Amino acid sequence: MNIQPKSKPRWSVRLGPIEWARHTYERPAEDPLQLLGSARRGLQSGALAKLGDEFVLVVGDHVTPLSHSDNKDLAAATAHLKPIERQYEPPAPPRAAAPPVIIIKRRRIPAPH
Repeated sequence: MNIQPKSKPRWSVRLGPIEWARHTYERPAEDPLQLLGSARRGLQSGALAKLGDEFVLVVGDHVTPLSHSDNKDLAAATAHLKPIERQYEPPAPPRAAAPPVIIIKRRRIPAPH
């Protein structure tokens, strides 16, 4: 029985604040963690950030360092991407519907003869 190993899954990278906001919160300006976007490979996903010269994945407060080969792959993946500039706009509140109109017909009582 000859089994071929599956090819190595590739990193899917999306840049922009909308992407990293799904995984973590905004950091103060003096924090060394620079949030870039989001990254996913297989079941591994999180906010993509740079800590010094290394890429890391952030989920909440948990920072996961990535291997040297993953850093090379992510550097190549982010080299040609541009950040998403669209701003998040919450949906408009639904319009209030007109109140229902109920028409009650008068009962007619026949007059006694």
